[in-house]
Amino acid sequence: MSPKKKAVGLPTDVSSWSDMEDSHALTGDMELSRAARRLLSDSMAKNTILAFRSDIRGFLKAGYSLPATAQQVANYLAELHIKGRKPATISRHASSLGTWHVYMQLPSPTLSLEVKGVLKGIHRKSDGRHRQAPALRLHHLQQLLNALDLESPRDLRNASMFCLCFYGAFRSSEVVALYREDIEWRDGGIVITLRHSKTNQSGRIEQKTLPRNPAGGRCCPVSLLETWLERSGIQRGALYRSIDQGGGLGAGRMHPVTFSNLLKQALIRAGLAEEGFTTHSFRAGFITEAHLRGKSDQQIKRISGHRDQKTFERYIRMADDMHDPGNDIF
Repeated sequence: MSPKKKAVGLPTDVSSWSDMEDSHALTGDMELSRAARRLLSDSMAKNTILAFRSDIRGFLKAGYSLPATAQQVANYLAELHIKGRKPATISRHASSLGTWHVYMQLPSPTLSLEVKGVLKGIHRKSDGRHRQAPALRLHHLQQLLNALDLESPRDLRNASMFCLCFYGAFRSSEVVALYREDIEWRDGGIVITLRHSKTNQSGRIEQKTLPRNPAGGRCCPVSLLETWLERSGIQRGALYRSIDQGGGLGAGRMHPVTFSNLLKQALIRAGLAEEGFTTHSFRAGFITEAHLRGKSDQQIKRISGHRDQKTFERYIRMADDMHDPGNDIF
């Protein structure tokens, strides 16, 4: 580890502001008005703020100090690589350190040739492949739902979540964040209002329309949601909640980690545990299924909400490889 240099009069830790009650207090003692600091902090999403704090704490716990030199940051990033951290995670740490220096009106060490070179080397050493969750196809969804007892409140809730996640190409964090007030009932289905998502941190209103399956049954997201709301009696607030041993509903919304654990348990019951499915497999599965059934990119994006074409094309290439890997020439 390179020698540390502490600058007199400048902050060397974040304890004075990283644990403040306000989750958006990042700007410290900048020469800005309170209103300006608030707006500057609010330009970052809450989850970004939490990741920022975690990254800064990690840097300090590793024995380094702030403000940092380019050599210190480069060494720290190399240590993260040795520990097996993913390139994207290491890049985020570098970005957080750069952001701290910018907020404190100091030169950013992440702009140096040393740091840029280390990051480039890290990315070149990685295999360059994007490890995506395997696609959970429609027949997998049917197998998963068939393993659930829809007379059980927990299984009914889970079936509704899983089905909604698939047909709406939702991320698990988006589904558990839904409220009863976000659902608008129409004759042919429902309109779901999505207020925040991974790619929409500004609060821009997005809506998804899900039609009712004419055949009904276990794989109709509208029918399952309808039954869940009727059985649970939920009139307002969180759409999907915890259920205690006595069958009582929790008040708050479910955590994404809980959703992941429920899926793992359901996959075991359905005999799908070895497939490697995750909560993101629903989203990947919908895109794959829709593409292989001839839906246009525009139709799929209308549901998936993809704005970045490169990210979207990764799903499409995987779907094409699965359907026609090219070995049929034999």
